[in-house]
Amino acid sequence: MENITAINSFNRAYIPQIKHSQEITKTENVTRNAVANPIYTAQNSYSLLNNISFGSVQIRTSLSNKDEHKKFNEISSIIDKKYKKDLQELLKNGKLLNNNSNDKSTTLDNLYKIATSERVQGLDKKKILEEVITTIKYPFIITQKFGDIPAAMQNDIINQEKAQGKNINTTDLDVKSSTCPAASIEFNLAHKMPAEFARMAEGLTSPQIQVEKTINVKDLSQNFVDIVWMLNEFGANYKFVDWNTLKVNLKPDRNAIIRARIQNTYKDRDERSVIDVLMQSTFMNIGAQNTYDSLIDRRVPKYNEDDSGLIDIEKNFAEELATGKGKICVTYQQIDDNGKLVGYECEQAETLQHIQDTLNAGDNVIIGYTYCDSENNVIGGHEITIIGIETDKKGNKYFVCNDTDDGISASITYPVNELLPKIHHAGIPKSVLVNNVEFIEGWKELIQIYKETRTQNQLQYAAPANRLTVLNQAA
Repeated sequence: MENITAINSFNRAYIPQIKHSQEITKTENVTRNAVANPIYTAQNSYSLLNNISFGSVQIRTSLSNKDEHKKFNEISSIIDKKYKKDLQELLKNGKLLNNNSNDKSTTLDNLYKIATSERVQGLDKKKILEEVITTIKYPFIITQKFGDIPAAMQNDIINQEKAQGKNINTTDLDVKSSTCPAASIEFNLAHKMPAEFARMAEGLTSPQIQVEKTINVKDLSQNFVDIVWMLNEFGANYKFVDWNTLKVNLKPDRNAIIRARIQNTYKDRDERSVIDVLMQSTFMNIGAQNTYDSLIDRRVPKYNEDDSGLIDIEKNFAEELATGKGKICVTYQQIDDNGKLVGYECEQAETLQHIQDTLNAGDNVIIGYTYCDSENNVIGGHEITIIGIETDKKGNKYFVCNDTDDGISASITYPVNELLPKIHHAGIPKSVLVNNVEFIEGWKELIQIYKETRTQNQLQYAAPANRLTVLNQAA
């Protein structure tokens, strides 16, 4: 079995530029039915939610005491009839009383907090409640598509930014979306940790616009020294309770609330919800070292030259803090300094085994895949989530995935033999990789490689005779 180098260097950001024209082929019958008959795909996708992993938490499907009945009735009194049915369904399938959250609070507990406590100015608690209930019931509705800012509001926003020393224009406000890594993390929470998703939604829509997480240091993928170094490197707001316990405050960038308030009032069909805005902005800000700006969907690049998206290690850091679970960012493709795919770190069968073992353990796998031109030059990339593997009657295998940027509110499938060679990296639990991975001794050394590579690229780019093309920059 060939060793794999975990997190080897690849200084490219993952954003969905030109994805739809270059994307690998989805299973045709699923895509066709999703467009022609959304109910067909929705029903198929909904069945996948029955396989939700609650870890070691006991599933409860009935209210057991007066306090739970009180909370349930209080929430029901606020929301519309459609969402009352959804709430009942969450109770029946075990998601409402699930307590797989950072503080062991249930989904019901956190919905009750939203219903009975103050929300930040400009956000409606009824709308927040309904969004959280709907998203937990059916996380495939999560999207990374930004909403437009009404023309009447744009000048005021631009002037406010100028007062803060940022010179932007109306074109800057009309963004596509580079939040696929953050949206994938959001989906993973809603799909696998509904109580924690509700807890984060409560905190991010509260007047504090933040959420605190208590993390067991042993659950993270790095040693203690590197954990401290990474927290400082990424500008995290943290403190150690003791040698084994870490508290981290997670919050979005300062402009996320502007986008959230706009979506609260002006959200159109298939645009991000208020919760989508705040969660994705939070995860982007964590990964981007607190330099992300929700208004223009840009960040200050630290390890490469691209000011949009997140690179692999940034996404992995954000995912670890969001879930409290250690993930190793394993790089499977070999990309040379000119951005060309030149090989792989292991056999395709071994990559597939890593994914299968992770799924068998009850977790999803967020992957970053690349797509190349006819000469194997990488021309873009995207993050999606693998939630299962299916086999048809002929023995053909398909990855069952969620893509937050495909315009389909349902799972999609890709032939394994098509997607597998395109996987650049994946977040894999360390337990899956023991005995067959060569681990780099901490991320500090790796990040130093990123910084040195960026410096070298800057020098090369400055030389007229040897200019490099920076991939994935918006036109």
